[in-house]
Amino acid sequence: MGSFSLRYYLALFAAVSSLLHADIDIHEGMWEIKGSIESSGLPIQIPEQKTSQCITKQNSIPQTNSEVAKYCQVAEQKIEGNTISWKMQCKNNIQSDGTISYRGDTFDGFITVHTQIPQLGSVKMTTRVEGVRTGECR
Repeated sequence: MGSFSLRYYLALFAAVSSLLHADIDIHEGMWEIKGSIESSGLPIQIPEQKTSQCITKQNSIPQTNSEVAKYCQVAEQKIEGNTISWKMQCKNNIQSDGTISYRGDTFDGFITVHTQIPQLGSVKMTTRVEGVRTGECR
C-alpha cells in the first residue's frame, strides 16, 4: 500500500513544479505537510501522513523524488492568483488531478487519483493536503 502514500501524491506535485511561472504568495522555508486520504474501492483506511521539506518560490510544489516524472505527464495546468490546478496522465491507467492554494505561511488543497487495482477494480483516492511553514530551511 506504500505506493499510495502521501509521498506518492507529493511526487505527483513534483512533476508540475517546473511549469510554474507565477508569483505565488508563499513564504520560503521549512514546511510540515499533512495528507488525509479517502478512497472508494479500497477495503482499508489509510492513516494521515506527515512529511517536512524546504519549499521556495522556485520549488513551490512539495517534492519527494523525480520518479513520477518518468511515468506521468501533465496534460493540463492552470495558475489563477495563488491557486495551482493540474491534470496528469500516468502509465498504468493512473489519472490524477489536483488543486492547491497558497496563503503566505499555509497552503491547502486536494489531489484525486483514479486507477485500476487488480482484484479491486476501479479505485478513486482523494487526498486533502495541508501545509504550514515551520521555520527557516535547514
